[in-house]
Amino acid sequence: MRNAAGALSREELKTEPVIVAACPDESEQCTLRAIDECIRNMGGLDWVKPGMKIAVKANMVASASPEKGVTTSPALLRALCTRLTQRGARVVIGDSPGGLYTSAYVNAIYRGCHMQEALIPGVTLNDDFSIRKAVFNEACSIKTFQYTSWLDQADAIINFAKLKTHGMMAMSCSVKNLFGTIPGTVKPEYHMRFPDTMAFANMLVDLNLYFKPVFHFVDGIIAMEGNGPTAGTARHMGVVLASRSPFNLDMVCANLIGLKNPDVPTIVAACHRGLGAESLDQITLFGSLDPFRKKDFKLVTRRVSVTFGTSGLKGKMFSKAARWVMASKPMPVKTRCIGCGRCASICPAKAITMIKKKPGIDRTKCIRCFCCQEFCPEGAMVVWHNPIGLLISGINTMGDKKNGEQ
Repeated sequence: MRNAAGALSREELKTEPVIVAACPDESEQCTLRAIDECIRNMGGLDWVKPGMKIAVKANMVASASPEKGVTTSPALLRALCTRLTQRGARVVIGDSPGGLYTSAYVNAIYRGCHMQEALIPGVTLNDDFSIRKAVFNEACSIKTFQYTSWLDQADAIINFAKLKTHGMMAMSCSVKNLFGTIPGTVKPEYHMRFPDTMAFANMLVDLNLYFKPVFHFVDGIIAMEGNGPTAGTARHMGVVLASRSPFNLDMVCANLIGLKNPDVPTIVAACHRGLGAESLDQITLFGSLDPFRKKDFKLVTRRVSVTFGTSGLKGKMFSKAARWVMASKPMPVKTRCIGCGRCASICPAKAITMIKKKPGIDRTKCIRCFCCQEFCPEGAMVVWHNPIGLLISGINTMGDKKNGEQ
């Protein structure tokens, strides 16, 4: 029973409101107040019955302490679990980060993320590392896939994401967080299955439709800007956002950090499939975004909503040249690189070779999935933009281009 609070229809997904709750710090008082405000405006917890098992899918992409802005705040998870257990629910918190999906590896991630701070009576961390296969014929991209089977034991799933920039998807938020349902060792295979950005975005949308979390929360107390989703800079935002629609929620979060709808592939995919609002002004907000906007929020990348003509030979040549100008790619900053080889080992396309303890990228193999950038422990892999494209699009991005290997 995954739909304890009732699955939303496509029409309901379009009209579902988004809650914007102030949460200036991670104190118990602030986190409980923010969680209560979100829950109340999403319809409450009457659907939670004693003995019900609820899975909370957090973002634990890497071993990082809360102040770094990489992972979901344990304090917020604790506040949510407090309200769920008060209703008699049993809660399991989990995720599948990049890397081995084993007890030893994932428990090390739990410790690094301080997840023990989220534990109260009735709450545990996932210790089931088995994998199952799903068949989802209604999917657009991913009709068969492997997933982490701990979610099958839950009567309901709650998605608790982190507000961050992201190399491939521009933003890691609610929709992207469901990629953590795929076992870490299988993730590179899925990057190879869906190397096209929009195909990958549709795969993420498919996962949201398959698992159907009842609530979606986004931790924006400490967000991440710049070289996200793991090596960027922590940025205090002081906000928690929530909705029963991950698509409307992501649209609001994108607007909050200065991204437009066409900049975020998952938003484009959801809109194309009629799964969410078409624009921000169609979304009902409980709370105001204005106190939390950061006009100078540094983005990893911004896709440009320009349609290039493709008619005739000249049109096709111009379109190809324009896409090259606008494209971004991973680039090593050799002065930061420590030669650990993590980028080479995690690259799904095997496009990286370590040469004298420095990464060399075969651009003919690179699929621009940005796994190397996402999992570099030193932030030595950045997203490089063509300077001409930057001038055309006027992107507010991190300023590491001059240090990259070109």
